[in-house]
Amino acid sequence: LAQVQLDFAGFVLQAALAMSAGPGSNPYSSNRHADVLGEEPTDEAAKFRLVEELKNRAKGAFAQKDMPSAELLYGKAISVLATLPGKQEAALFSNRAMVRLNMNKVEESLEDSKKCLEVDPTFVKAWHRKAQALIRLSEWDDAIAAAEEGMKVEPDNKAFPEIIEKAKQDKVKDAEDKANLKRDAQDVRVELFNASTARTPPVKKATEKKEGEDADNSMRGYKVTADGKKTSYFHTEISDEAKRLIEEQGFGKPKKIEGEVAQAAADVKGGGSQWNQAGTYEEKGMTKWVQESLQAALKGITFEVPAGSGGSITTTEVGTITGDANISVSRGKRRHLLDIAFDVEFEGKMGDSTGKGKLKISEVSTGDDEPEVSMEIDSGASPQLREVFNAFVKPSGQGLQPLVLKELKKVVAEYKAK
Repeated sequence: LAQVQLDFAGFVLQAALAMSAGPGSNPYSSNRHADVLGEEPTDEAAKFRLVEELKNRAKGAFAQKDMPSAELLYGKAISVLATLPGKQEAALFSNRAMVRLNMNKVEESLEDSKKCLEVDPTFVKAWHRKAQALIRLSEWDDAIAAAEEGMKVEPDNKAFPEIIEKAKQDKVKDAEDKANLKRDAQDVRVELFNASTARTPPVKKATEKKEGEDADNSMRGYKVTADGKKTSYFHTEISDEAKRLIEEQGFGKPKKIEGEVAQAAADVKGGGSQWNQAGTYEEKGMTKWVQESLQAALKGITFEVPAGSGGSITTTEVGTITGDANISVSRGKRRHLLDIAFDVEFEGKMGDSTGKGKLKISEVSTGDDEPEVSMEIDSGASPQLREVFNAFVKPSGQGLQPLVLKELKKVVAEYKAK
């Protein structure tokens, strides 16, 4: 019995030690990026290496729509650089602001945008994301002010006029909604007051009809038509002659729009929908078109590896895009919003060796900024192919990547022309 008690006590002690060293010791143990999230380097070089790894993983998580992981990874990179005076990167705050907008953490996104601008007041994307967050918070005037500051930094950026227009439209609509709500509330109060003060009208006693009088079987507000049907008092009877004239004129029948009328319907101000003849604000989602266009343009691009090796690298698939792609029409002007990220998968062949990888492309917009591109190589690729990928896929100036970016620019140009 004593031995059993000792064994049980030892088991309890081991369980307690396991619990003390369990998830509580690493809050990220359940995350697949726990290896880097739990890392605490001490020297400066190791910190910079960790930050680069965190940024690459964060971009990958964003492309895969894993927003919680992307937020953690960007946050870890920010906290690591905070230990190095003067080394903070504005892009990290801006990227986390974008992630938090996608997670609907609007207040946190706004704070990240402000911190980004504290580090670099000329960081255009931070002004854009700050304005987006303020619109979601219904801070219309502040959103317009943020967009105007962004236009001072980059006057040719078309996204800022779109944000200003949207903020103005939303502000007007918000004011109308509040006015309608106030009026409806007033109507309800009046109805409640009338109901509470109304008196029941006296009921008239039924009287006998005198001999020779027709009984009045009608109800108040109703009348009996010539054919004996009971209908509304305000119902107007139409004679057979009137019905014939209406039929001859064709009233009430659908007509085909032809000639000048049809052309006028097609010439809509600003190229919007035919129902929007006034040219007021209209928005059309273009995500599906962009996805299909990228698939058609970027799939099947081949780069032949030089030096007579007989090797080649070919793009095989375009992943699902994330972000925004829409065209708005307002007051006769078309504006194109584009802020997307996606992956381009590729496969390399060198003799009998084959290997795969992907180009992770983000920050794609209609502006002049080049998109951000990083490369990931599958673990099954041979060392020989890894060298080839690092030499002819990773660089932006030679190999496969410039061919992909060239076709991407064509798709963006076609999108802007729509």
